[in-house]
Amino acid sequence: MTMTDFDKIVEALAAADDITIASHVIPDGDCLGSMLALAISLEELGKKVVVVNADSVPDMLKFLPSQEKITLPEKVTNVSPLLVMVDCTDLERAGETVSQWKPKVKQIINIDHHVSNSYFGHLNLVDSKAAATAEIIYSLLLKIPATITPEVATCLYTGLATDTGSFQYENCTAKTLRLAANLMEQGADIPLIREYLWERKPLSSIKLLTHALPTLTLSHDGKVAWMSVTQEVLDKIGSLLQHTEGLVNYPRSIEGVEVGLLFRELPDNQIKVSFRSKKNVDVDKVAAQFGGGGHKRAAGCTIKGDLETVIKKVVSSVGEVL
Repeated sequence: MTMTDFDKIVEALAAADDITIASHVIPDGDCLGSMLALAISLEELGKKVVVVNADSVPDMLKFLPSQEKITLPEKVTNVSPLLVMVDCTDLERAGETVSQWKPKVKQIINIDHHVSNSYFGHLNLVDSKAAATAEIIYSLLLKIPATITPEVATCLYTGLATDTGSFQYENCTAKTLRLAANLMEQGADIPLIREYLWERKPLSSIKLLTHALPTLTLSHDGKVAWMSVTQEVLDKIGSLLQHTEGLVNYPRSIEGVEVGLLFRELPDNQIKVSFRSKKNVDVDKVAAQFGGGGHKRAAGCTIKGDLETVIKKVVSSVGEVL
């Protein structure tokens, strides 16, 4: 019987004693929840695990078990022979330092659910039908086998909840809901997750919304809507980039709108663009035009240029596919 990459990955994780796990910059609930669930499980099997992310953990996710163990890639002196990339479409998504590790490692395992994944690993476990990478990690843990502790269940449930918009998005399937129920039974701390994700918004994030809403603009007969956030506004009210999370859902939620967009100024004359669609537009393909990607209904990219020019380019491209 021929071994699949799934089987080979299970075998590689079981055989390794020293493992580095990394995920993408500007981390979200799925990438952190997935990597921490895997790390906790492998550590309980007696393995040395280093967990890496180039950005700090957002305040709303600091409840995740073992999140304090996440280290910056610059602080990793010895990269493990086995590098596991979680929730990354390509190696570069983890940042410049991690991408430079490629010649130093013997094997790269790529675990992801984005349709735009580039299959950059020596072993690739990519399932674009999975609602979140957390779904794939759960399947791996069952196969290893590892114990799904309450801490692991909390991490995985967070991945599901955040990547499905609290189980509202199109990517949420019956399988996703069954898994969520299993994780509840296995001890996921639902009250803690609910509190941090939806009931602890910083005042600055609410103030940010009051600055973003006046920028709301519609075009293409009301089918495209967008908002923008400048660095000046972020600095003025003391908000962080992480506080813009979820703002894109406001333009998307308007009646008649098919595609919602959020434009956020970054340092070095760069603009981060978030795409959300409802039914018809594959925003992954639009984001890919600008070097980004993601899913049919949710994607993103980063474009170099001034805010006004980037808005015109992106809105025009969205209009062409309507």
